Amino acid sequence: MNIELVLGYCAIIAVLLISPGPSVLLSINNGINYGKKIAAIGVLGNVFAFQILTLIGASGLGIALTTFTGTLIAIQLIGAGYLCYLGLKILSSPAIKLSAKGVKSTFKPSPWKIFRQAFLVTSLNPKALIFIIALLPQFITDSEKLTPQIAILCIISASIHFAIYFGYALLAENVAQISSSDLGRKVFDRLSGITFLIFGIGLASTNIAN
Repeated sequence: MNIELVLGYCAIIAVLLISPGPSVLLSINNGINYGKKIAAIGVLGNVFAFQILTLIGASGLGIALTTFTGTLIAIQLIGAGYLCYLGLKILSSPAIKLSAKGVKSTFKPSPWKIFRQAFLVTSLNPKALIFIIALLPQFITDSEKLTPQIAILCIISASIHFAIYFGYALLAENVAQISSSDLGRKVFDRLSGITFLIFGIGLASTNIAN
């Protein structure tokens, strides 16, 4: 792969990942509520899911999935339902109290649960798969072996993905340590839950078939 293709891919992936969305919101939420260590596990879930979507998009399976409208719609509805579930869960949960010294919570989530949540939020987004299927051919050179090219693109996207999402989580944790009022926490949780609901409803109402 030439350097122009690599730099172009870096730029497009960075713009895609830095844009606000459910996965970004989840990283911010984890950073505020649980701190950077737990949030990093969630980011790994996002990264792992995105790499699986990339491999699917690079294979014939990706194109096959997009030809079956019913499969895409099923993934879309499951993903929308999961986002709404997260939103309702956040709205119904008590606010986690923070202090200026750091994140303090009587509830300690399991790393696996945080990883699973992030993995599902990313993997159950059919728009991400469609985007990858449309993007990859633009950066694949037919005259070169496919496997090394896909490996390079996966390493690039994984590195950028982790850096951006962990950056969001780290910034969120620092903001939480500076402002730890109970009212601020309640307002954030309400806004976060409502935003997840909006994302879920928006995904459900999107016409994936077209």
